[in-house]
Amino acid sequence: MSASEYFALSARGDVAPDIADFDLGMDGVTTLAAHMREGFVWLDRDLRIRGLNAVAAANMGLDADAAMQLDFETLARENEAVATLVSWMRRVLRTAEAVRFEMTGVNDPSRLYSVCIFPFRGGLAYTFLQETELHELRRASEVWRTEHRALNDLCEISIFHVNPMGFFSYANDYLCHILGFSRSDLERIRLIDVCAEADREETARTLNTLVCGTTESHVGVFNLMMRTQGACRLKVSCAPIRRDGACIAIAVVGVEI
Repeated sequence: MSASEYFALSARGDVAPDIADFDLGMDGVTTLAAHMREGFVWLDRDLRIRGLNAVAAANMGLDADAAMQLDFETLARENEAVATLVSWMRRVLRTAEAVRFEMTGVNDPSRLYSVCIFPFRGGLAYTFLQETELHELRRASEVWRTEHRALNDLCEISIFHVNPMGFFSYANDYLCHILGFSRSDLERIRLIDVCAEADREETARTLNTLVCGTTESHVGVFNLMMRTQGACRLKVSCAPIRRDGACIAIAVVGVEI
């Protein structure tokens, strides 16, 4: 559980009473906030800043002393994002309930932040985390899924993934159709198991170079055996999918030739 999640749960009474009633003291709060990856700001009921961590000060572009002089009421009249933040703050003061929402940045509207505001020490506090890149990744993933569905609808393109051990980890409907395997059947076998015998050694070498990073892409031909009889010849483009530098799969797109 992150520090901000603990604070929010505590404010709602969703942690054990002996934990929720435990008073860290200001030194403890300061230490905890200093080690949070989120920005942390504590305000009194008049919306005057009483404390903040280094992440929050850096995000504001101010040192801690200058940040403590900010007047949220005045800023709210000048900045729409601050006005949104202040509106949520007043709700928390009125209802004594924690709230969580997303908002654009105060200084940079192109940035997206996840914000949590909750009752804290007679006033309120809020935490925020910059999530622009995560939001963009989610949007890119949705675009990819849409394009992927469109490719599948063409019904003439084979798309599949092979894990670092050489086993199928995904196969689209078209590949399953031309090979005569169900998806669950394919995901129990290796790519080289359905390769023409004469091509298996070369295919294994190709996969190994992609997994190890010796090469970052491969264009070639796979001769794949059908379940019943015969073979299909695919012109393929292969590339590794990496996470934290490690190959987690090899993506292959192929067309019959």
